[in-house]
Amino acid sequence: MGTLTRALPLALLLIACGPKGGGNLSGEGVGETVEAPGPAESMYRTEPSAGAFVAGPADAAAAVERGVLSGSSASSDPIVGDARLATLASWVAAKLGEGGLPPPHEVTDFFARHLGIVEAVPHLLVLGNPTIEGLESGVRDSVRQFLARQRYSHWGASVAERDGLNLVVVALSRRGLTMAPLSRQQAAGPLRLQGELTGGLSRPTFVITRPDGRTERIPAGSGPSFQMNLPTEDSGEYRVELLAKGTEGDTVVANFPIWVGMDAPNQIVLAGDAGPGEAGDDDAVEAALLEAINRERAEAGAPPVARMESLDEVARLHSVDMRDNEFVGHASPTTGGAAQRTAAAGIQTGLVLENIGRGYGATEIHRGLMGSPGHRANLLNPDVTHVGLGVVNEPEGDRRAFLATEVFVRMNRAQDLSDAPSRLVAMINEGRRARGARELEADPNLMEAAANAAQAYFANPDQTRQDTVDDASAGLREFAIAFSRVGGLMTVVNDIGEASRLEPTFDPEIAYVGIGIAQGTRPDTPPNSIAVVILLAWPR
Repeated sequence: MGTLTRALPLALLLIACGPKGGGNLSGEGVGETVEAPGPAESMYRTEPSAGAFVAGPADAAAAVERGVLSGSSASSDPIVGDARLATLASWVAAKLGEGGLPPPHEVTDFFARHLGIVEAVPHLLVLGNPTIEGLESGVRDSVRQFLARQRYSHWGASVAERDGLNLVVVALSRRGLTMAPLSRQQAAGPLRLQGELTGGLSRPTFVITRPDGRTERIPAGSGPSFQMNLPTEDSGEYRVELLAKGTEGDTVVANFPIWVGMDAPNQIVLAGDAGPGEAGDDDAVEAALLEAINRERAEAGAPPVARMESLDEVARLHSVDMRDNEFVGHASPTTGGAAQRTAAAGIQTGLVLENIGRGYGATEIHRGLMGSPGHRANLLNPDVTHVGLGVVNEPEGDRRAFLATEVFVRMNRAQDLSDAPSRLVAMINEGRRARGARELEADPNLMEAAANAAQAYFANPDQTRQDTVDDASAGLREFAIAFSRVGGLMTVVNDIGEASRLEPTFDPEIAYVGIGIAQGTRPDTPPNSIAVVILLAWPR
């Protein structure tokens, strides 16, 4: 028989990707129950476990070990064997489908947590060869290729004869921390997490998804050491994710569940995978991701996001960059981070969030992102208004994998501002009452002059804010006899409430006000910016 080679990275989210077979694999499908093949570890641990690093016949296991060590010899970081990864590889091997396809991502994640592994789901390399020599060289070349694309710190493998081939599964993981052992089951109360980032990582941040689906982000200092008490008041499953800053930008260092007030499960029920034909082309995956994003946001009570063509281009170019230059991360060697890429495209915004995923269809990519507390928080952030979606495909064996970038930003929406001036007057007067100052009276002439000035600001892109105020004040000369003095100020805001806190409006000597509000876009402002012109007058 010929050689089978299938290199399949298996962790979705920030630093990797998550293959699944799609449809049914090994008889498993939507609603099917998958039980853990062996006993559970009671504790999460980061130190390698003792035992054989390769499960299987001695001669084939030795060839696999030689292949891994030879393939990793050129790496700057040593790769360490961990017997738990060998067990994981053997459990995955028993679930391989036709053509060496791994089981669903959720199965591999469940197996890894059952074994007390805290880092992002290990990547899987699946290959086969009819000879021991070919097996060793195949493992060596594949490991070398994987390490050229991404850093790994630990490995374990399983090898067995199947259909005339020596079929091997190698599990590769990046363990960027040391952590004090942590029970997988906890009583309600503070959850103590103590450890240290490794490999040059810094700025640890914990993101927790609570049993009710709410997400909380908790910075843990500048690092590398961290010591936190995470709140776990309610019973249920808590998903704990540790993020850190690395050379690739934000990196998922750990992602594991803790069961509070209940036993850790020994089985899972499959939620289902992408069915036949679900993957579609790049455009179809993007459209399906948008639908899934807005469905999740609606269920969470967040407003829908709209696609933005210029932001789509930012996302798509980053996906192409990652595919063509063989890296997966938020920080590109050529374009920098998400905020830099967005700014370089001329998109002005104060909030940029980015998700990266990989899989065989929108369903798989989306579910993987929702399984990461940090990415879930980005996707459900109520402040974002627009999204850019960039999906590119790459061949993988006899099918295509999709690499997806989601860029979320906050932009002002077009809105009806007809009653905004009166609302802002009311907000300013509320602040004046709190300070013991008399309420301002909206003067019709001041209101008209301010309205004209606000509209002129967008009509003439060369006009500065000071020019706008000066022109508005000059237009009031014919009414000068009514006031002892007139002054003005202008600001550009995202929400009119921001203009209700300007200190000059609380001067107790002021008696009259005029407010003009307009919405528009200039080269030096974000789309749909809100210009507020406030004219203030002192009585005679």
